[in-house]
Amino acid sequence: MARKKEGPKNLKNQRWAGIVAAILALGMVVSLVGAYIGQAVGGGRAPLTDQQAEPEPEDYLNYYEGEVERLEEQIQDGEISEALLLELAENYRYLTIVQQVFFDDQEAVEEYEEKLVNVFSSLVDMEPSNPTYRLELINLYIEHDENDELIDAEIEAAQKLLRDNPDPMIHLSLVQLLATAGKMEVMDEEASWLQDYLDEKISSGMADNEERFYYAVLLGQHRGEPDSAKDILEEIVEQESEESAIYQNALTYLEYFRSLSDEQEIVFE
Repeated sequence: MARKKEGPKNLKNQRWAGIVAAILALGMVVSLVGAYIGQAVGGGRAPLTDQQAEPEPEDYLNYYEGEVERLEEQIQDGEISEALLLELAENYRYLTIVQQVFFDDQEAVEEYEEKLVNVFSSLVDMEPSNPTYRLELINLYIEHDENDELIDAEIEAAQKLLRDNPDPMIHLSLVQLLATAGKMEVMDEEASWLQDYLDEKISSGMADNEERFYYAVLLGQHRGEPDSAKDILEEIVEQESEESAIYQNALTYLEYFRSLSDEQEIVFE
């Protein structure tokens, strides 16, 4: 398997690019790494002592290594399950982040990513109808410079699953992943299909504000219609409670578009 020999990866580019990552990510990326890991270490199975208020990098590493060891022992004892594999993948992910952020150990990062490939391959085998696991596997294959035939086979499987059982959030994540990977022809095909699907739901009055939000992201990010996207997002912000997640996501993305408009105005002045 070919490997990328480069410096530590930018965390915000590990998964879906840009602001869509923050809003649409499938729970796979921790944005506030130190705070999250510190909370987990402090509240998990191996709490820190009172004298050690601030966890050290080694504490993070030891904690997640201990979790991985515990989970792998359960699997070896025949306790394998979807939930157990997901927990194992989560801890491998955190180990990857710890190695990147604190230790700059690319060899360890690649080792954990290879283990993640194995875990998500097992999850795909266990739950072949779950497109989320296939998207994770596709992303890992791309990061590891896996051969195109293997990547394309998983993309085709994900396409079929999402067309048979549409899920706009997951489908939009696939579109973003394809764009990030430079597979623009397939990306445009999937973006067109998703746009038609959401067009029909919206025109029939069957779409809720969450689906309209995904539609706005699709238009603004992938269909070259930022003004239409802003109009939809403004309507969502007006209709939703400020405490709702969809309100916060719509407002965040609306501000993002407004900032882009401001930048363009400065350029053309």
